[in-house]
Amino acid sequence: MVLAVGLWVFGLGLLGLLVAVLWVAALVDLVRRDDLDRRQRFGWVLIIVLLPLVGSIAYFVRRPILPEEREKMIAAETRRH
Repeated sequence: MVLAVGLWVFGLGLLGLLVAVLWVAALVDLVRRDDLDRRQRFGWVLIIVLLPLVGSIAYFVRRPILPEEREKMIAAETRRH
């Protein structure tokens, strides 16, 4: 019984760590972007801080690709073929 509880707590701790890493990555990426104005950035920060897991996932799903990133993706794709 104690082992099961310990594994449960460990699993929750590991899940919490993964959420924290995703949360920090979303905030760092958001701060480094030049293409968002203050209002958009504030809105995303609010969403990410209030809903860490859902907000971070939503940010990475809805995040527009920067032109430099698009060029790198195209170059990598052409090198592969």
